[in-house]
Amino acid sequence: SDGCSNIAVAQGINWAIAQKVDVISMSLGGAMATPAEQKAIRAADAAGVVVVAASGNDGTPKVSYPAAFPSVIAVGAVDSKITKAKFSQWGPELAVVAPGVDVLSSVPQGTGRESIVKVAIGTTAAKQVVSAAASGAAEFPNPVSNVVVHAGLGKTEDFKKINVSGKYALIQRGEIKFTEKVANAIAANAAGVVFYNNEDGVLSPSVSEGSNVAIPVVMIEQAVGVELAKQVSANQKVTVTIQTTPSDYAGFAGTSMATPHVAGIAALMRAANKNITPAQVKSILKSTATALTPNDQNQVGSGMVNAEKAVQAALKN
Repeated sequence: SDGCSNIAVAQGINWAIAQKVDVISMSLGGAMATPAEQKAIRAADAAGVVVVAASGNDGTPKVSYPAAFPSVIAVGAVDSKITKAKFSQWGPELAVVAPGVDVLSSVPQGTGRESIVKVAIGTTAAKQVVSAAASGAAEFPNPVSNVVVHAGLGKTEDFKKINVSGKYALIQRGEIKFTEKVANAIAANAAGVVFYNNEDGVLSPSVSEGSNVAIPVVMIEQAVGVELAKQVSANQKVTVTIQTTPSDYAGFAGTSMATPHVAGIAALMRAANKNITPAQVKSILKSTATALTPNDQNQVGSGMVNAEKAVQAALKN
C-alpha cells in the first residue's frame, strides 16, 4: 500500500536471475535511478535475462527508471487508434510502444465490475452505450434508472449551482480525483455518478480509498457525455439506467498495461530461439516495430511492436 522500494525492486530482479528466468516484466518505475537497481539490471543483462519496463504515466519527456537504463526495453503506451496515450512518458531511451488504454486485466476474484448503461433522451427509447463500472462502488445487479443533472467537473462549487438530490450527477473527468468528485456528489445527496471521459475510450475509475461508496458509479465515453450535457443544458430530460455485476476482470490504462504485451513478445522470441541475447531481443523488437508519427521527439520509440515479425526475425537470427 506504500509502494515498492528500490531495494525491493533490486531484490526481485536478483531473485529472478537466480531462478534463471528468460524475461522480467516490470510495470513500475520512478523518477530517479539508484545504485542497487542499476547493479541488479547489469547483473540481469550479464545473465542473459531480458528486462522490460514501463516508461511512466506522467506524460512528460522523461523515461522512468529502471526503464531508462541502457539494457532495459522501455515501453510506452498507445490507444486503440494506435496513437500515443497522453499519459505515456517518452524520451531517447524509449524503445517501443504497445496497447495501454482500456486494456482488460485480471483482478482479485470478484473485485472487478461489469456494467450495463442505457441512456434515454426525452421520450426516445433507451440505448445501451459503452461504459465501465468504477472500482470501489457498490454493486447494483438490478437496473436502477434516474434523471441526470450535469455537475461540470464535480467540484464543490459545481454542486452549489445545481440540485442533484436524488438524481444522477453527470461529471466530466479531469482536474480533481475521482474520489473527490464522488465525495462531493454524495455530499450533495446524488443518487449516483456518471463520469464521462476527457479523451477517447473509457476506464474503470477508482472511487474509494476505504470502504465502498453506496451509490452506483460508472464511466461513459467522452462523445456520449458531451451530448448528454448538451441535452441537459437544453432542458431535455435525460435518463440513465445503471446495472453493475461482479467480475474477475477490469479495464485499466497505463504504460504498466503496455509493458506485459512487450514482455510476452520477448518470451515468444526466446521460446523460438533460446540463444538470442537481451541486446538482440531489444534490437529485433525495434527493427520489426511498425513506425508511427508524430515522432520528432521519440514519443513512440521505434513504433508499435509486431509479434509475428519479431518472432520470425528471432528464428532467423
